[in-house]
Amino acid sequence: MSLQAQSDIDQYLNKLGLNQALYPPQDILKTKSLVLLSVPMDESPSEWQEILDEMQAFFAEVGVDAVAYFPVDKYDASLNDPLPLPDFTFSRGIENLIILSAKEADGPIFLAITQFNKEESMWNKGASAFARLTSDLSTVWQELNTYFKTDQFQRTNLLVNENPEFFYSTIKPGVIGRSVPPQVAEFKIAMRPIVKQKYEQLPIFKVQHAYMFEEDSLMQQINLQNQQFQMLSADSTNTMELVANNENDATLRRSGFIYELKMLKAKEKTLNEWIPLPEDSTPSEKTVYKFYLDDLRTNTIFIGKEWDASENWFEALNAFVAQIQKAAASNGN
Repeated sequence: MSLQAQSDIDQYLNKLGLNQALYPPQDILKTKSLVLLSVPMDESPSEWQEILDEMQAFFAEVGVDAVAYFPVDKYDASLNDPLPLPDFTFSRGIENLIILSAKEADGPIFLAITQFNKEESMWNKGASAFARLTSDLSTVWQELNTYFKTDQFQRTNLLVNENPEFFYSTIKPGVIGRSVPPQVAEFKIAMRPIVKQKYEQLPIFKVQHAYMFEEDSLMQQINLQNQQFQMLSADSTNTMELVANNENDATLRRSGFIYELKMLKAKEKTLNEWIPLPEDSTPSEKTVYKFYLDDLRTNTIFIGKEWDASENWFEALNAFVAQIQKAAASNGN
């Protein structure tokens, strides 16, 4: 490996808080592994599916028991907090992590293999990881196959699934109210800024291809989104205020807040399972943003009479704010 190639790999390892290892974990062919995946599947689904099928076929051939694939971008479905991981994540005897992150199918593709620490952080800071940056994963499979044939790696994984198995999360938003209450004219609405640091702290965000390969663009986007919240908070014609992210619901209620502005991001078909669309609507495959109000006193959310979800974050926010303003204007009428 050239010095430049190693330098490029180190750049991505540093983002993850990992150090380069010469080889994969020695027990990789005797234990279960979990794949954290971040690729733009929606942009070229057939191409990526072929790549992942080939990867799992290689794993089955050599004995890497990758029991679950977590598409981490699908777990990033709200303003700040990731969706919960499946219950089996920490109870299925998983010992190793395989990280695959890429912006495009023709590369660069980042692959890393490290030990799973069975905690929410998923790996220990400073842990060793076998890592490669490539435009063709077949070269990595050839290299790994050479290592796995040595006495250093003992195989006991004999029956390995030949097809990747994907696992997703879900939410239960509570009782759904279609109309925005007219009381929004009087009751305070809390807004939380988007936390940039989550990409440095939580594995679901760390391995996302947007952060790994386009960090500057991602941070600029977050700045613009937070500026939009600041503008709403500074507007004296509404009751929306920015609050600290560490404020819990009880603290917000004591401060006079009744609602909190929240957001969900998902394919419209998935969103329809969480927040049913109007009966005359047909959910699509496009990924959309939907803002709503969460009542801090009850298990109720208010999504508005009009289905205003949009592929554009700013358009979705503005459309829902317009519904809030319309409801406020009707107060007392």
